[in-house]
Amino acid sequence: MQDIAIVVPTFNSSRTIAKCLESITLQSSRCSEVLVVDRFSKDGTAAIARGFGANVIEVEANRSLARNIGLESSSSTNVLFVDSDMILSPNVVGECVECLGEHDAVVIPELSIGDGYWTKCRQLERRASSLEAARCFSRTAFVSIGKYNPRLETGEDVDLQNRAVSSDLSIGRIDAMIVHDEGKLSLISVTRKKYFYGKAFGDYLRTNPSTGLKRINPVCGIVMPSLRVSALTPRYGVGIFIMKSLEWAAAGLGYVAASQRKDKLRISQMRNLDVCR
Repeated sequence: MQDIAIVVPTFNSSRTIAKCLESITLQSSRCSEVLVVDRFSKDGTAAIARGFGANVIEVEANRSLARNIGLESSSSTNVLFVDSDMILSPNVVGECVECLGEHDAVVIPELSIGDGYWTKCRQLERRASSLEAARCFSRTAFVSIGKYNPRLETGEDVDLQNRAVSSDLSIGRIDAMIVHDEGKLSLISVTRKKYFYGKAFGDYLRTNPSTGLKRINPVCGIVMPSLRVSALTPRYGVGIFIMKSLEWAAAGLGYVAASQRKDKLRISQMRNLDVCR
């Protein structure tokens, strides 16, 4: 059994959590701990996780904080962070541990699967993207760069990667893959998700201004992946352009809505101070 903990943050993840945990039990090299940090799911996620023998921690925490809590609750010297919609190929754990013998952190290649046209667009978009972030660390290295930023609801993985690079951590990459089970995406579901992330984007932009501006650049985020895919499959290239454009607009609306809410709160606080004076 390898000295590595797997931490899985969850919230209403009953559709995917069983396949995720099953893939962990089928690893060619067993991990030492599986910790599911659940945000008080209402759909039986915690019960499913316990059925697979996972250590379930129920706490009101966003994904970033949940990951930190998972590590703090473990005793392993290495940690792999897995999302509840991910399925691990059989050699992920073994290759991660081997890679950590020479490196501080590990990047694992990822692939999307699912049904429908828009899910296929997401799959091809991921293939066309060069953005990768480590999700497996030695405990010492992870703590040394400050763990996940608990204030971030979006971009937390890129934020951590930026700090890992700036701290000169040695980052390796394995061949074994992680698969994202996207289900059947729709334009409504992807734009709703991006709207939520847009409301939290201000915190990421303040801590990562350079990469944040790159993420909202429509040329980098919309045009380039569309062109890369269109060169091979124009039908899906057009779909990626439509999907990414709607996501960009939804995220922008979310950012504006959050900014206006903060401005109103600030004005209200200033008025309360004036009244007190």
